[in-house]
Amino acid sequence: MPTLFASSVVGVAVLDLRLRYRAINGALARMNGVPAANHVGRRPRHIFGEVATKVEGVIDHVVRSGKPLSLDVTLQLPQRPGVGRWLESFSAIRDTKGDVTQVVAVVLEVTKRQNLERSLNHLVGSLLHVRTTMNEELELNRIINGQNEHSELLSQSIELASQCIKEVQVLCQGPHFQTSVKLPQNERRDEKNCAPNKVDARPLSPRERGVLQLLADGKNNKEVGALLGISVRTAECYRARLMRKVEIHSLAHLVRFAVRNRIVEA
Repeated sequence: MPTLFASSVVGVAVLDLRLRYRAINGALARMNGVPAANHVGRRPRHIFGEVATKVEGVIDHVVRSGKPLSLDVTLQLPQRPGVGRWLESFSAIRDTKGDVTQVVAVVLEVTKRQNLERSLNHLVGSLLHVRTTMNEELELNRIINGQNEHSELLSQSIELASQCIKEVQVLCQGPHFQTSVKLPQNERRDEKNCAPNKVDARPLSPRERGVLQLLADGKNNKEVGALLGISVRTAECYRARLMRKVEIHSLAHLVRFAVRNRIVEA
């Protein structure tokens, strides 16, 4: 116990049977954003408000059952900016008769690790998107212009992006991270709306032909949106709809199809 209380990383506190703090170390006081002296004699909810209700319930269960419990807590403390995350373990302290007299709490804050995991997720997702976009542009450039200096530069950029992805993935596979790339909820919803399972056999509308022509001219979604006065997401939806109508799943193949069938001008 003295070693734990001296720790600058692990938070430790002792609470009595009425769930009041009897002792707390400096590490936990810093995590809570409240001086150690202000904890003593007070319950968690007296310091943190209703956000501490769940924690008090766990401590009370340990008092009544005598069995240790662990808790993964994610919340925003009134005394601290932003949402934090803590791994908390509660164990009973017994007297010589075996009766529970106090509860010891051991707390480890993992907020920074969680933020790093989130940043790695975002980085991997961004790199994958960039690499996919460059692959499409490379294939399209080769169809329209053949192998040229621009193609070589794109190939080198794709190779560099792939190397970056590998390096980040190696980091993500470390023992402290469980990283997975997920599409944001709004993008999953938009993607579903843009690409239903059934093939749309209707002819191309004038707007769709305009989008297809701009894609054939080498414009990306952002440029298409700016030129037509629509959002990037709407431009993406148009592209997805065009691919669905002709049952083609590659931008380069879509443009080649449009050029060969004289839907657009090369």
